[in-house]
Amino acid sequence: MTLREVQEAGRVTPEQQAHLARWSSWGALPQIFDESNSKFDVPRGWAKSLLGPQLYAAARKSTINAHFTDPEIVAAMWDHLTDLGFDGGTVLEPGSGSGNFIGAVPPEVLKNTSMIGIELDPVSANIARALYPDAAIRSESFVDTPTPNGGVDAVIGNVPFGQVKLYDPRHNTGNFPMHDHFIVKAIDLTRPGGTIAVLTSRYTLDKEDASARRKMYEQADLIGAYRLPVGAHRRAAGTEVITDLLVFRRRPDGADRDSEVWLTSQPREVGRMNRYFDLNPENVLGDLRVGHGPYGPELQVVTDDLADVPSRLREQLSQGAYNARALELAHTPRVDAPVQGDRLGLPPHMEQPVASTGDPTRWTGYIEAVGDGFTQIVDGEAVPFAVPKSRADEMRALLAMRDTTLNLLDLEAATSSDTIGIQALRAELNATYDAYVGKFGPINRVTQRRTGRTDDAGNDIYARVLPRSIAQFATDPFSAPVRALESYDEATGEATKAAIFTQRVLERRVEVTAADSPADALAISLDQTGQVDLSVIAGLLDVAEDEARDQLGELVFDDPRSEGALVPAAEYLSGDVRDKLAAAEHAVQTNPALQVNVDRLTAVIPEDLGPEEIHASFGAIWIPASDVQDFLQQTLNDQTITVTHGGGSMWSVKGNPGSKATVAATSTWGTERLNALDLTERLLQQQDTVIRDEVDLPDGGTTRVVNPEATDAAGAKAAELRARFSEWVWEEPARSARLSAAYNAAFNSHVLRTYDGEHLTLPGLAAWFTPHPHQRSAVHRMISEPSVGLYHQVGAGKTAEMVMGTQELRRLGMVNKPAIVVPNHMLEQFTREYLALYPRANVLAASSEDLRADKRRLFVARAATGDWDAVIMTRGAFHALAPSAETEQAYMQREQEVLRAGMERLGEEGDTRMVKRIETRLANNEERMKRAMDQKRDSGLTFEQLGIDYLVVDELHDYKNLRIVSSIRDAAHDGSLRAIDLDMKIDYLRRNSSNGRVFTGATATPIANSVAEAYVMQRYIRPDLLEDVGITDFDAWAGTFGETTTQVELAPEGGGNYRTTTRFSRFRNVPELLRMWHVAADVKTAEDLPYLSRPNLRARADGQRAPETVVIAPSEELRAYVSDLGDRAEKVRARAVDPSVDNMLKVSGDGRAAALDMRLVGAEPGRHDLFPIPTKLDTAADRIHSIWQTHRHDTYTVAPDSTEEHPTPGSLQIVFCDLGTPTGSGFNVYGHLRALLAERGMDPSRVKFIHDAPNDRKKALLFEQCRTGQVDVLIGSTAKMGVGTNIQARAVALHHLDCPWRPADIEQREGRILRQGNLNPEVGIYRYAVEGSFDAYSWQTVERKAKFIDQIMRGSLDQREIEDIGDNTLSFNEVKAIASGDPLILERAEVEQEVTTLTRLERSHTRGQAGLRSRIHTADLDAEKINDLIPTIEAAIARTVETKGEAFRATVGGTHIVERPEAATAIRHAVGEHLPRLDKHTRPEITLPQVVSVGGHTFDAHLHAGVLGGPPTAELVMSDLRPVSVKVDLTETSHGVITRLENAVTALPERLDRAHDNLAKARAEKAEAEASLGQPFPKAAALADAKARLAEIDEQMSAKSEVPRAAAAEKDTDSQRIADVDKHALDEEVLPPDAALQRLRETREQLQRTLRDKPHHPTRRGRDDDPIRPDRAGPRGTDGRGGHPHRLHPFRRDHRDHPGYGSGGFVQPAGGGSGRHRDSDDGGRLWPSGSDREAR
Repeated sequence: MTLREVQEAGRVTPEQQAHLARWSSWGALPQIFDESNSKFDVPRGWAKSLLGPQLYAAARKSTINAHFTDPEIVAAMWDHLTDLGFDGGTVLEPGSGSGNFIGAVPPEVLKNTSMIGIELDPVSANIARALYPDAAIRSESFVDTPTPNGGVDAVIGNVPFGQVKLYDPRHNTGNFPMHDHFIVKAIDLTRPGGTIAVLTSRYTLDKEDASARRKMYEQADLIGAYRLPVGAHRRAAGTEVITDLLVFRRRPDGADRDSEVWLTSQPREVGRMNRYFDLNPENVLGDLRVGHGPYGPELQVVTDDLADVPSRLREQLSQGAYNARALELAHTPRVDAPVQGDRLGLPPHMEQPVASTGDPTRWTGYIEAVGDGFTQIVDGEAVPFAVPKSRADEMRALLAMRDTTLNLLDLEAATSSDTIGIQALRAELNATYDAYVGKFGPINRVTQRRTGRTDDAGNDIYARVLPRSIAQFATDPFSAPVRALESYDEATGEATKAAIFTQRVLERRVEVTAADSPADALAISLDQTGQVDLSVIAGLLDVAEDEARDQLGELVFDDPRSEGALVPAAEYLSGDVRDKLAAAEHAVQTNPALQVNVDRLTAVIPEDLGPEEIHASFGAIWIPASDVQDFLQQTLNDQTITVTHGGGSMWSVKGNPGSKATVAATSTWGTERLNALDLTERLLQQQDTVIRDEVDLPDGGTTRVVNPEATDAAGAKAAELRARFSEWVWEEPARSARLSAAYNAAFNSHVLRTYDGEHLTLPGLAAWFTPHPHQRSAVHRMISEPSVGLYHQVGAGKTAEMVMGTQELRRLGMVNKPAIVVPNHMLEQFTREYLALYPRANVLAASSEDLRADKRRLFVARAATGDWDAVIMTRGAFHALAPSAETEQAYMQREQEVLRAGMERLGEEGDTRMVKRIETRLANNEERMKRAMDQKRDSGLTFEQLGIDYLVVDELHDYKNLRIVSSIRDAAHDGSLRAIDLDMKIDYLRRNSSNGRVFTGATATPIANSVAEAYVMQRYIRPDLLEDVGITDFDAWAGTFGETTTQVELAPEGGGNYRTTTRFSRFRNVPELLRMWHVAADVKTAEDLPYLSRPNLRARADGQRAPETVVIAPSEELRAYVSDLGDRAEKVRARAVDPSVDNMLKVSGDGRAAALDMRLVGAEPGRHDLFPIPTKLDTAADRIHSIWQTHRHDTYTVAPDSTEEHPTPGSLQIVFCDLGTPTGSGFNVYGHLRALLAERGMDPSRVKFIHDAPNDRKKALLFEQCRTGQVDVLIGSTAKMGVGTNIQARAVALHHLDCPWRPADIEQREGRILRQGNLNPEVGIYRYAVEGSFDAYSWQTVERKAKFIDQIMRGSLDQREIEDIGDNTLSFNEVKAIASGDPLILERAEVEQEVTTLTRLERSHTRGQAGLRSRIHTADLDAEKINDLIPTIEAAIARTVETKGEAFRATVGGTHIVERPEAATAIRHAVGEHLPRLDKHTRPEITLPQVVSVGGHTFDAHLHAGVLGGPPTAELVMSDLRPVSVKVDLTETSHGVITRLENAVTALPERLDRAHDNLAKARAEKAEAEASLGQPFPKAAALADAKARLAEIDEQMSAKSEVPRAAAAEKDTDSQRIADVDKHALDEEVLPPDAALQRLRETREQLQRTLRDKPHHPTRRGRDDDPIRPDRAGPRGTDGRGGHPHRLHPFRRDHRDHPGYGSGGFVQPAGGGSGRHRDSDDGGRLWPSGSDREAR
């Protein structure tokens, strides 16, 4: 208590100083922090209560390295420093502890010395402050202390030791361990000529890696090194570590370097030793011996006289100082006078925000015209605001518009009719605005200024500059409504007035004072107050509150969990209803009125899932460690195995020394390289099962490489273990019931709530805007849930949802100051839309510019003093607002606590080193977090200062890269700064929120490519749902819902090396995963929003309104190239090519590029003079040109709700292409397409590239040109033309030249045209696919992914197991199928896998049936045995005689005995005299009948010879009830054997009860087994069908191989026949699309007639006109293959009957294709035909 007394008193007495000086650090007491060490429970409890949670955590953390120094050694070091010439100055002690070095400053230099101590542990730092009040003690990590180089004169101390590598980008670029890092930094901070004397780990000098020593040598010379022996620090620190005292001098500028001998470490008989000590053996203060260290044998320094160590050290230090002076290496005194105080140059305390005020005219920044000048509110006072005379008139006009606008909005909100006052103000606003525009121009006018910089293409970069008067006016808090008065077209320089000039924008919401029904009254209460307010409801119904409650009935419920608060039925009967039911059942015992709660909750409880529906897997958080332990003990037949779960993914599997070497562990269920125990531990921890070998490198080093064979073997055993465990879990009925109940409680308890929002009146919303139902629902969810994910279709109006939700949260008092974060280029647009929706809203918009140093304080003051409805900021501004150091520390601490709690549960009993190992791992984890969070942000302003209490983040998918700590290597990553910053701020808000409402995230694509992305979104939105079920990290989530596979593949770097990839192969228990997802996810897809005013897709030839696929005939060169890709894939699979030269990723990429244009893969297109085959770009250019011809004169209105016609006609076409962009080094697809369009007559200047707009300002200008008819075609990539590209107004067609990998990219692309605001009634979307290329497969793959993700998003997926979809590289089978034109290759692989899976399930079913028969037989035997036993027990109970107390009687060997000790002795004698007769060979057992009678029962004695040299044993067995027995301990001296006999007799009734229970269980188990016996395999039909399909495929493939190969066609004949085609088909006449298609159809038919007249010749790979097989009848079509009769067959190019041939390709529905391979109704395949590839 001494320290606390000092702190409270503010002064320290000499007695207190003496007491505090005895402190020796936490490092000497690690046992206190070992929770498993019960010996220290009392001091541990004392420490926790005295320190509190934060100080306790800090103390525990310091155990890694907090060892203080012996005072005699400290004094010797100080004397050496003065001996070297130190006479005063600033001295730094890093890791100062309680100040041992600070308190030992020699008296002769004390007055001229200023001490600075840096100490991490707050307790030690506070002790140092109390002991040495004149010193500057800083309680922080030395890493975090901002320091100028060369700021101190000397450094002295004992640096902390440890292998922890602290993140310090300034002073630890080499990533050195802590002790080396501190020395390097100490040298940096010391001025040239200054001295550094530090105690450090011996490994600073001895380790082989000299990089840290070389870093020190760059600036300092080693004056001396002195090695202290084992035990030198025992007295002061309780440690045996060997340390070195190193003395450096920071090298003066220009000085020569001293000897570098100390940079070398040499091997010894054990370990290594620095060469310096070989040359200076006298500096080793003891004898060198090989001893045993904490990590094995080591070279130690020992001495028999530890007390003499300080004097020996002084002797050597004196000699060292003499040598230093002789070599001119002594301390160089300062030239200037030493500076007192803290010289570290730390920043001053941060400014706190000024107090807020409610008067808008007193808001910071408010500008007012006063006389001839102006004033502005700064710090609550009006101060002069300088406006040049040339701009004064404009400023007055702007202020007049501001005041008129605000007054008009106030009046509109106050009345529901257009009063004379409103009309007058509207007229005044019109007049003021017109006058302003006439004199100065539009309010939002801008100019372009050349910056002097150029972009990558060499174009000048311009800056968008606001007029100075507008820039000044923008500092006014109400400038935003003025700038929203017009819509400004930057391209034309024209502005259009907003609606406020001509009509009301606000409708006054009339206050409702009465309700017709209780339901209406409830809705009004929820709308007005956000809760069930009985007083409001009673007033509306005009009844008393009690009567109002009665009338409400079951519209609301009393929630016993919140002291009877009333909750709407929709809310109460949703969520975790099992938890609510438990609370209601408990409360109903004291309040019977709550029975209605129990009844209604019981009715909505989800139906329990049975064991057959739940997949059990290793690492699932609902399966306790005890069950995993039982599984391993039974499976491996080893009862010594123990399993411990520390929480999350922290598991430990252990056994005895032989457990890992059994046949079961190394052969049956494991391998020699990875035994079953270690394998199970890896599976529990979601680690891969990779086996690596150590190989030698040419330079003498070693490296570890993947052993593919051993890895594959381990993977196979892992699959077997997983499968067996998933079966075993459900085999035992009691365990099955218990675990299924646990699973249902954790994951099957939530009922999803339905939101409608119809009761919301949304006060303040603009009259012109009517929310859609889904938008009302979204707002309702935002005000009802803690956090929400708005996952709505592109163009669904998320902006309005975010704005309305924010306003409602503010109005209802649920939040005070919300902030909305938008993409950088969206700030102005979002602000305008916000004010258009809520004209009276007070909105503060902030970009990065507003947070610059010169504007920061004004921004903070504006944010703090204004009553803002929302603070809208760009991502850049949001990121610039760094959290405070306290928030960062708290964030890291919480992550650490989860890890610490888990590892404590895994700690070894009594192992004090475990504490240090745990802390080392924790510290390394913390440093990884620091490294991830490293960001250069202005420290002058923090996020917390603004007072933001709610966040709304637009485009949340851009924050997906959240830090994930995972054993799954391919899932783990440090995370992006952006994502970690957001997560930290949300975490801060959660910790400080009074009502839990903190966050809304909006995105159309929360899942872009893998189901695993759902975890990240859940972390942001509702981490509490994960934590409630025990999921604390990604691996626990993966273990519960996912299954990973590890694949070995050739590494791309070549050299014959392998690498492993671990990815999710499938997800299990999917409905429960989705239910947890949908608790907080507000999902709306296009199908959910049929009422949105989006354009229709143009109808295709088949009548479907869907994207059209333009199928293009492949060139001969492309066919050959694709064939070559198949050969390349085969070589990669056969490992016949160096992976650095070729691999599957390259094959996939080249295949995609070649499908777009052969020039992208370095090939020139071939010449086809007679009848050139159009390329994809030719075909696209034809179609784009044709559409342009049709729509070039289309006219549009100036806005969707306007009738005024825009003066510029013309539509827009959007082209997406991610390959061949103009910034790349290869073939320029963009430029070539523009040239093709120019050849066809289009103006190339009106064909724009998105890459022409490299910044947000240029993008805004380009987009405005697109919206106003100045651009005909815009070409761009997904990345540059996705989110925020609002160019839909005139967009009439969208063209996909290539196919991206992710469905999210398709959605973002097509969302540019299919969205509200498009003025065209219908639009076309075209997907270009070259037949026989990778195009078709890519489109089918991405459509499959899209359909899958859509099912997940909608929660409509009823499958319990799904494959993941995240793979972006084609497999060997896929490439071979494409290249060969035979999809049977791929289909066979898929069907074969299905057969394998179903066969395994059938075997499992068969084993289960056999197990049932065995269970029935066992149950019969058990029941029979118990039936026989029960009468015997009953008879024994009847014979029992009381023996308590004095009633004791016993008979031993015919002698009656009444004393228990005497009876016990007699038993031991009667049994012991027969022990010599035992012989393990001839007489291993002896039975002695009726040795003793007690309590009415006779016991026989059974003697057994010792086993394996052990002593003999004896037991007493009840003569007529043999299961009853007790051990006889012949060495016992008490009467314990009698006590055990009496207990056995008195326990007979309990034994009878257990027998009856066991009999009932045996009968029930038999009945259960009989009920299940004989049931057929449930998937027998599926297995039979799969086998039949496999056989059919094999037959087809075999038949194909027997077909004679066709020879090549004669090219001359072909050319002549083709030349006869009617040349008018190639006319350049421009026709509408329908006419063009008809013309091309006629041309094609003539060509086909010519080819049909030619005789058929066999070819090598089949026939072009190979007839369709009639035996493949399908249920949905007339073509015999289950597809649409008019759709392109996916495997051939027989297109005679297709109606859409033209423009060099075939127009086919995107859903086209047929055959049983995929349902053609939702996306057919465009497979290459086997006959195509070499048809010549």
